[in-house]
Amino acid sequence: MRIATLLFVLFGVCAVPGVNAQSVISFAGGTLESSGVSLTFSAGEVITGDFESPSVQLTGGFGNGFDLVYTSNEQLLMDVPTEFGLSQNYPNPFNPSTNIRYDLPKASDVKVEVFNAIGAKVAVLVNDRKAAGSYTLRFDASHLASGMYFYRFLADGKVISTQKMLLIK
Repeated sequence: MRIATLLFVLFGVCAVPGVNAQSVISFAGGTLESSGVSLTFSAGEVITGDFESPSVQLTGGFGNGFDLVYTSNEQLLMDVPTEFGLSQNYPNPFNPSTNIRYDLPKASDVKVEVFNAIGAKVAVLVNDRKAAGSYTLRFDASHLASGMYFYRFLADGKVISTQKMLLIK
């Protein structure tokens, strides 16, 4: 079954593109419709079946999109990066703040550090365990002098990449 859209009549629309499931467990009752098939179910009841339609609508009463559990032996299609990556900051040159993006293909201990032109560490922007995904952080350099700076991205203790950025005040 391919779930393309979840519609909860009382609480708006919640889109879940790319989720494949063979069964859905709902904590709010409702109906499931696809290709002329209509199922009515109660809260907590497991809904199973194969649907040929590329979209399925789930209509229920009280729900927020987080009260469904999808189960499947199919692989979920999510936008998870396939490799570690560190992008060039933007804008560059910058004054006084800039954005730095990095990608994690798996959960990792992440550290993003900033160094001045002589190699002294001036900031640690991230030092935490992060789930797989893409992240953007904002670096505020209003307390630093104009000049060239370097930012380094480490994952699980290994240096992934280093980039340079230019602060102009």
